[in-house]
Amino acid sequence: MTQAAGETDQTQHGRGAGDNHRARHVIIAGFGLSGRSAANNLLAKGASICVIEKNGETVARCTKGGLQIIEGDAAEEETLRRAGIDRATEIAITIPEDEEVLRVIDTVRRIAPTLHIIARCTFVSCGMEAHRRGASEVVVSEQIVANEFGRVMRDLRPR
Repeated sequence: MTQAAGETDQTQHGRGAGDNHRARHVIIAGFGLSGRSAANNLLAKGASICVIEKNGETVARCTKGGLQIIEGDAAEEETLRRAGIDRATEIAITIPEDEEVLRVIDTVRRIAPTLHIIARCTFVSCGMEAHRRGASEVVVSEQIVANEFGRVMRDLRPR
């Protein structure tokens, strides 16, 4: 479920009609639970992926397993270039720190103005800011938790 902090703008901040012929290559920034879920789903669909991860131990372990993963800071242009941003069709920013997510969005928008960006944010305020800075879609943890609490309370049987 994607909770958007605004409508996706496919013409300004997404894959345009001319991108349909490109092979799908997705950069995943961060390899915690959200990043692993994104990677598993993309690999199951046959997409090419490259993960950017700051934790060297995670990179070493996953490289041995055959995953295309590099160590680095996704907010740095050189790291994004090593990950293949020039051929990327999307980037999934799954990093759990809101300020870091915003820094990555800023760098991506500067070097790849039309790339489809899916960003993770903790709070609605960050989700709104991520969209303002150019995220195509935003997944907001606060909204998802609120929705789940609402569902649990709605379905709760009196005891």
